[in-house]
Amino acid sequence: MRQVKNKQFILLKSCFLLSVFFTASSCVSQVTVTVAQDDIAQAINNDRWDFSADFAQPSYGRSRNITGTYYVKCRKDTLLVALPYYGKINSPAGANNENPLDFKSTDFKLTKEKRKKGGWFVTIKSPNPEVQSVTFTFFDNGSAQANFIMTNRSGINFSGKVAAAK
Repeated sequence: MRQVKNKQFILLKSCFLLSVFFTASSCVSQVTVTVAQDDIAQAINNDRWDFSADFAQPSYGRSRNITGTYYVKCRKDTLLVALPYYGKINSPAGANNENPLDFKSTDFKLTKEKRKKGGWFVTIKSPNPEVQSVTFTFFDNGSAQANFIMTNRSGINFSGKVAAAK
């Protein structure tokens, strides 16, 4: 009888400790997510963020996962774009044979708008003759989407992550 009570006590104690552990673990991850959201919001407010792409969705052709280091880096006065392009040329006038999404610009206009459901819309108008505009949708969890509207080519969308600049 005594062994049964000891086993019950050990089982009850183990259940209690596991519940405390899991409760504490969930609280820690909530704090981490809040800190990450604050870092992202501050980075967007200060125009110091990095978008890293991991999936491309061209207007024509198949969607594909992206391997390698492809990004958009925004600093207050510099925009650095290094992304792959998959699509087609709509008008050869003004289009060159180089990758239109591989450029650096110091002359761009950036506008920001908070989303109603959390996160941000960031639109960049570029003087690059190939790119009319880029609209980023940044979500509170760090995921992001980029929509490139091109001048002489079909548009392309990217999915990825946003983070504060290092």
